[in-house]
Amino acid sequence: MTWTKLCAVADLPEGAAKTFDVGGFSLAAARAGMRVFVLENRCSHDDGPLGQGRLVASGDLATGNLATPGAAEIECPRHGGRFDLATGRATRMPSISPIETFDAKIDGESVWVDVPGDDG
Repeated sequence: MTWTKLCAVADLPEGAAKTFDVGGFSLAAARAGMRVFVLENRCSHDDGPLGQGRLVASGDLATGNLATPGAAEIECPRHGGRFDLATGRATRMPSISPIETFDAKIDGESVWVDVPGDDG
């Protein structure tokens, strides 16, 4: 795995998803407070672009307390399938298969993501 700069924190809007291409991967990223979630930018049902989807939370997105599975989801804009932001688990039909998630962190003013890469 390789830590790669995704963007500046200011470039990732609070409570919304955005799409990035990093290391050959299309990623959907979302920020809630000082917590960043990164998933593959592909709905497992119909390859819909999750980075164009909306975030759905059981609580306040601004609190950042969304690491608990089930606390926040991203909804596919095509057919409404949903995925848990923390785990990638499919939570709503028509999506039934999970999607890949990536470790992410905020360091200073930058957002970093851990993507598979050539480590040597």
